[in-house]
Amino acid sequence: MITDLLQRWRTGDRSVEQALMDLAYPTLLELARSQARRNAGALTLQATELANEAYERLTEQQAVNWQNREHFFAIASTVIRRVVIDYLRLRNRDKRGGGLPFVALDELTEGDTPAIDESVDWIGVDQALEEFAAVDPVCARVVELKFFSGLSTEQIADVMGSSVATVGRQWRFARAWLGQRLGVNEAD
Repeated sequence: MITDLLQRWRTGDRSVEQALMDLAYPTLLELARSQARRNAGALTLQATELANEAYERLTEQQAVNWQNREHFFAIASTVIRRVVIDYLRLRNRDKRGGGLPFVALDELTEGDTPAIDESVDWIGVDQALEEFAAVDPVCARVVELKFFSGLSTEQIADVMGSSVATVGRQWRFARAWLGQRLGVNEAD
């Protein structure tokens, strides 16, 4: 049903926008709740605020060639990432980075969903992820889905249309690339 509505919306039928969002918003809210739950101490942003802002930004996405439900929610995770990063930028504009560490990459496995930690330079992470997307957009999408959607490795494989083993390999490659880019020595 969402795929059908997305196709109609893509062709310019704005009459389906409310029906689409009525169907999509509960999942968007669940993604936001997952993000807020995992990051209760670091984000003072409420799940409904995060979902509402993501919803607003999604409705402004006129140029997106929506393919299906999975594509929509992959884009939604990107939008949630942007909302979180914009929020952190605004809140921490005076504390920009200052040598803050990245996530303890060696402690994260394929099944982990990392939390936002205030001791991490998330703006630097965002910039590194943008650079990584230029090198390998598929692996960058895996990282984005893992960090900002709260999806499990199995769910990420489903969204990406690949196997769990492939997502695991992509995650390991991404961890190594980002670790090197951010100056994290995983052997420590």
